[in-house]
Amino acid sequence: MKFRPCIDLHAGQVKQIVGSTLSDDKANALTSTSSAVSTENFSTDKPASDYALMYRTDELTGGHVIMLGAGNASAAKSALGAYEGGLQVGGG
Repeated sequence: MKFRPCIDLHAGQVKQIVGSTLSDDKANALTSTSSAVSTENFSTDKPASDYALMYRTDELTGGHVIMLGAGNASAAKSALGAYEGGLQVGGG
């Protein structure tokens, strides 16, 4: 089994969110199904590019950047630029 690195972005910030707490609202932004805030497993102030550089340094290939809703394009582009050819992007 091969580890595939992942960077999840929500509102431009690297986060890991409990998937069952997300739903699309009419403005195409992600919100919780029970409140205005999704349940987070992890969040950080480090930019996505820091994680991309770490993955590049550790020679981890086949990774992806997932944009969970709007407001993530800049952070996703910074990650892709930090590890050119090493990450794919999805979501939006």
